[in-house]
Amino acid sequence: MSYQVLARKWRPRSFQELTGQGHVSKTLENAIKANRIAHAYLFSGVRGVGKTTVARILAKSLNCAEGPTPVPCMKCQSCTDIATGFSVDVVEIDGASHTGVDNVRDLQERAQYVPLKGRYKIYIIDEVHMLSTSAFNALLKILEEPPPHIVFIFATTEPHKIPGTIHSRCQHFQFRRISYREIIERLRYILREEGIESEENVLSLVARSSDGSMRDALSLLDQVISYTGENLAEGDVSWILGLADHWVGPLTQHIISKDPAKALSLLKEVADGGYDLKQFCSDVVGHLRNMTLAKLGMGQDVIDLPSERVAEMTKAVEGISLEDLQRLFGIFSKALDEIRWFPYPRFSLEMAIIKASNMRPVVPVDDLIGRLSGLEKRWATGAAPNPKSRETSSREVSPVSAIPVAPSAPSVDTEEVKEAAEDQETVTDATLVTIKGGSDMTALWRSAVAKINENKPSLGAYLEQGIPVGNENGILSIGFNGGASVFINLIERQECKDLILNIVKGYIPGVAGIKYIILSGKEGHSPAYNEYLTGVHEKKQQEVEEVFSDSIVQEAIDILGGELVELRSRRE
Repeated sequence: MSYQVLARKWRPRSFQELTGQGHVSKTLENAIKANRIAHAYLFSGVRGVGKTTVARILAKSLNCAEGPTPVPCMKCQSCTDIATGFSVDVVEIDGASHTGVDNVRDLQERAQYVPLKGRYKIYIIDEVHMLSTSAFNALLKILEEPPPHIVFIFATTEPHKIPGTIHSRCQHFQFRRISYREIIERLRYILREEGIESEENVLSLVARSSDGSMRDALSLLDQVISYTGENLAEGDVSWILGLADHWVGPLTQHIISKDPAKALSLLKEVADGGYDLKQFCSDVVGHLRNMTLAKLGMGQDVIDLPSERVAEMTKAVEGISLEDLQRLFGIFSKALDEIRWFPYPRFSLEMAIIKASNMRPVVPVDDLIGRLSGLEKRWATGAAPNPKSRETSSREVSPVSAIPVAPSAPSVDTEEVKEAAEDQETVTDATLVTIKGGSDMTALWRSAVAKINENKPSLGAYLEQGIPVGNENGILSIGFNGGASVFINLIERQECKDLILNIVKGYIPGVAGIKYIILSGKEGHSPAYNEYLTGVHEKKQQEVEEVFSDSIVQEAIDILGGELVELRSRRE
């Protein structure tokens, strides 16, 4: 006799042997006991969950010599004929190849005749959703007024394609996916009966790969046995089924350990091994999902893994926060979506690994809000600064690094800036005009700039970089260093020029206009200019030190992980 595959050999023969469809078997058993047999049943569900098998078991129960009974004898002529597929009273029709109205009309004519041997004439139509609209309409008449000896059993994977008129005349049973645990138990029983030894992880791999289909699980198990013989090992199963499951755990550990180099090397081995990178990325997403649930303390009731693996995973996630696990899940979920259309899936996966490995830890938003609320209350109540003695660290500000950066200039077209720079008058240190009053003029200019800073801080920040270098015939010359051409271009806008001139007149009498020039020379900036910048920097340094002496400011920087970039007045 030829070999019979496990999916056929171990097909359930009674309701008691059925796995994972207790709600269906119990309902049908009770209906048979109460003699409440419907004339039409609709079985729907994914592939390999037992729809056709239950249809045959129901046929045996109705036509058994000892029946109708929920436990067919399996010995009478009717039971053996149905089991072997030779029963004249049980007709199985493939809906995909009998889609026309003529096929249904032929069925109507044959249905009028009484069964030859059994009590019922039973029609099992598989993939019934493949019938045409006209065929469904022809079938509707016999479903409305069926002969008392007729039972229809429809099976489909797409119940939404069944017309409502047909659907409403059937008892609908929704077959669910068979759970991971139920598949494991069934496979363990079959291997024990077959005399084959297996590691627990082998059954886990097969059960997870079956996606809730018992037929798929048995087909995969048959393939594994053919390759490995009577002793099933996890490594052999992963190889024969094309699974990279044993790489997923190490990859995620490298990512959590912030070691992208090792993670990318491992990905190269996966790619070189010929594994499907889309499936591998899907496995990584599933693994991160399991890790997240393990972090929440969930066990085998929701994580489809052996208890030993769940315990290992629970221990592995002790050093990582729940928020980081969720972010990792989001990164690889997005990568999986990109892989579906991107022509180079390996590139997407590599970038996801690099991004995940360099991911910075986050502080929960609620914690930040709570801590900032505390600071706000202290500030509102006028809490006095409480300077703390701190060790020398990166927060201590050096005289140079503490100088706040001037505000970024507005976006300006590059060509316009270049032309403006070329139009500016360039003078050397040798041609600087000596200003009457010397340092007094510089002091007056500083006072004017301070006033401008009160009215328009951004403009004042630009002017702080300049120094008076000449005053002839009522024209005040302000010098800037060689890199300030953008500043000059902005300062010379009409509204800015008017504001500056009006304020400067109040501090330096006799000024009728202001001219801005660029300072350059072989020896660098002029001594006067350097002296001026030194004074500005000393002032800024003093302001920075005052800010850092406030404990509330320091605590805010600690909470937000920030750094000082610029000092601005309350008014600004």
